[in-house]
Amino acid sequence: MLIVITWLICGVVTGIIASSKGRTGVGWFLIGCILGIFGLILIACLPSLQAPATVPFNQVADARPTKTCPDCGETILMVANVCKHCGLRFDGSKVGA
Repeated sequence: MLIVITWLICGVVTGIIASSKGRTGVGWFLIGCILGIFGLILIACLPSLQAPATVPFNQVADARPTKTCPDCGETILMVANVCKHCGLRFDGSKVGA
């Protein structure tokens, strides 16, 4: 009897995890009941089918105006007076040179 309860618990937990990942909960419940702990491990390793709710920080578009440094060609902010890559001052001299 304990084995049957364990298999059912694995099926329920597998179905809950599958539903939270955007997969069919009922189908994964049956897979969890058949495979037991192996079904639970399988669904835990599979990626989510749902699109991420937020955009990663490094992919957020920066709307601040930019310009290109005439010396090194790197993009810097329009309000910058000194290029952070090569040290060019926009009056023509180099910082630290």
